[in-house]
Amino acid sequence: MIEPWQNSKPWPAWKNGEYCSVGDLSVNALDFGLIHGDATYDVISIKGEPNKKLIDAHIERFINSCEGWRIPLEYYNKNDVKCFIDYKKLYNLVIDLHDKIDRDCFIWLCVTRGFPSSGNPRDLKSCRPNFMAYAKPYYGFNETNTATVCLAQSVLRVPDASINQIYKNFAWQDLTRAQWEAIDRGYDTAILLNHKGYLTEGPGFNVAIVWKNCVLTPKLNRLSGITMKFVQEACDKNNITFLESNINACTDLNEMTDMFLTSTAGDIISVTKFENRELKESDIQKRLKDLYKEL
Repeated sequence: MIEPWQNSKPWPAWKNGEYCSVGDLSVNALDFGLIHGDATYDVISIKGEPNKKLIDAHIERFINSCEGWRIPLEYYNKNDVKCFIDYKKLYNLVIDLHDKIDRDCFIWLCVTRGFPSSGNPRDLKSCRPNFMAYAKPYYGFNETNTATVCLAQSVLRVPDASINQIYKNFAWQDLTRAQWEAIDRGYDTAILLNHKGYLTEGPGFNVAIVWKNCVLTPKLNRLSGITMKFVQEACDKNNITFLESNINACTDLNEMTDMFLTSTAGDIISVTKFENRELKESDIQKRLKDLYKEL
């Protein structure tokens, strides 16, 4: 079987201090990143020339996630000398991987906890981290960059008190269950509610609604999305009210005029159908798309 990255030029990758191809990346079966989901990651999209502002935002979030989960951001080179990865090294790595793939791409960064020499599953301090990165060709959310969306009914979002969703993580079981529900019901994807009935996010995207000429996005139980951050910046600079709010699924959604998703793959994604309700792109969303491109 030919893997996608073997069809043409190999996808470039980097692991623990050395360049390689993506097929060379691996995680040890004992790695806590695999068996405990003790890892973090980030994904950067580069379309055309690298955008330093965008790369900076992703690297800052990646470093914050490492600090949030207390995973040291370091690697071991071939001489087994411990090296810490700073911002400059990460930025240069992103640029190098983009240059090596030589096209619009995603840059994936990941660090896993590793495993302790003692073998004790509670011996977190002696774990040896595993750092990986690769570049893959860019793809959008889908061909039309629109989405039909449902509310997940079979699963709730894990609360921040259990897993702080501000930090990127591999705990996707609730998101995956919601995506299966969407597929089974004939929708592109799903949005999850929290335990209080407020909107959170979906598998790999943030969500916002246009409500009484304001842009609202969920306040809790969601990743601090980079694209949504720039949407907020566009609103703030152009006198459009943007609020992080508790969006009630029973009342606020009935009064919304528009809904859109944001993600690294799709930027601003128009929702054309929410449950049984057809939606049209509002003037505010059209304006935000133009302003986002300018940013």
